[in-house]
Formats: sequence, C-alpha cells, structure tokens
Amino acid sequence: MGQDDANGTARGRAEGAMTVHWSEEPTSAAPTREHLESSARLIGMLMDFNRDRSVLRDPFHQFCAEQELSSPQSHIILWLGHEARPLSTGALSRLADINDRSITGIMDRLEARGLVRRTRLPADRRTVLNELTPRGRTLYVGIKDRMVAALAGFVATMSADEEATVFRLMGRLLAAVNPATK
Repeated sequence: MGQDDANGTARGRAEGAMTVHWSEEPTSAAPTREHLESSARLIGMLMDFNRDRSVLRDPFHQFCAEQELSSPQSHIILWLGHEARPLSTGALSRLADINDRSITGIMDRLEARGLVRRTRLPADRRTVLNELTPRGRTLYVGIKDRMVAALAGFVATMSADEEATVFRLMGRLLAAVNPATK
C-alpha cells in the first residue's frame, strides 16, 4: 500500500482501527439527478465486485475452513482483531451483523475453543465484554494476512497515483459516513 494522500492520512486510516457508522444527518445539499445516476452506477459496480470477489473471499474461506471456523465465528474474530479492544456483545452483534439471539451461542463456541475471553463489567453485570485471547489474536493475524495477500494482487495492478487516489477516496467516503473520522 504505502501511498499516503496529500494530508498523509491514508496509511493511518487504512491500517488503524476504525469503526464506521452511517450518519443520520442530512447532507448539506440535495442530491442531483446526476448524483443519483452515479450512485446507481456505483451500486452496480459494488454488486459486480461482490459477485466476482472470489479472489479475496476464497483464501479467507479456505483459511477459516482449515481452522474449523464458521463464517459468523470468523467475522467475530475479524472485528475483535480489527478493533483491538474489548467489545460488548451488543457491539459485536451489530458489527458482524449477527442476530442478538445467535451471538451468545457463537461466543460460547469461540470461548470453549480458547479464542475469546468474556468478562462482565463489575459496575453493570449485564454488560459482557469480549476480547481475543493470545490464540485468538494469532488466528486473527492469520486471517488478516490472507486477506492482505489477496488484496495485494489488486493493489499491484495500480500505479502509485491510482493507489493514492483509492486511499484518498476511501478516506472521503469514511468521513462522509462517520464525520468523527474527519
């Protein structure tokens, strides 16, 4: 990756832990017809990318299958590793898009395998914090390394200017959905 945007922030945004939340605040100007058409085109391209992303998905799924991790379990490992801090069960449920009723069983299985540790907050015993154990962190690194290696094939097709543009645009998109990242 290596290319920073003009403000030198692309690397920090790309490598740092960041949570993205959709903003409920309206934009300053109403979208024009051209904005709507461009948005529809972008959605189509994202859908096509999602359908064709097997070059990214397959190494990830292969590694998870080797580790006997289900898809929801791997997403929990990814989010806990990415955030690099304990997260409540509710926060994990939202981030990994897992039903609140299902996440307890998933966490039970991850804890039984020694991949996560759960602790209750002394001040509020209803709140459970979840974090990766050393074994879980090692597994996260393995998953992330596979994803990085797969994505490197795409990045390698870009010029330095194109790569800088991708990071600059991703930074703008992240700032648009989460004004706290500006």
